[in-house]
Amino acid sequence: MTDLKQVLVAEDDPGLNRLISFKLEKEGFKALSVFDGKAALKTALEEDIKAIILDIMMPFLDGIQVLKKVHSAKPQLPVLILSIKSRENDLHQALELGAKDYMTKPFQPDDLITRLKQIMEND
Repeated sequence: MTDLKQVLVAEDDPGLNRLISFKLEKEGFKALSVFDGKAALKTALEEDIKAIILDIMMPFLDGIQVLKKVHSAKPQLPVLILSIKSRENDLHQALELGAKDYMTKPFQPDDLITRLKQIMEND
């Protein structure tokens, strides 16, 4: 067991996933990287994670489906949605389903880390 807070990074773009994971580890987190919705759901339910950075558009299960299932099983687990989708109804749907924050791509990695820390502190 590790003392580092584990954060699930569910992002299907390998380069972006690596960048986020690198920034998290630089900030003292342990990043668990997955690249599709099925792996995201399995990891979220089976591992001791403290937060999720979740892309909406992923293979097998989209982020909204993952969010619904994770929120049902672990309602207190903070989820930050990271998506190219910037329509207001996408944002509202994610927040209504239990996401704690929503960022659109492109984004500044430092802003992502700051917002992630904020949602983790508030839970």
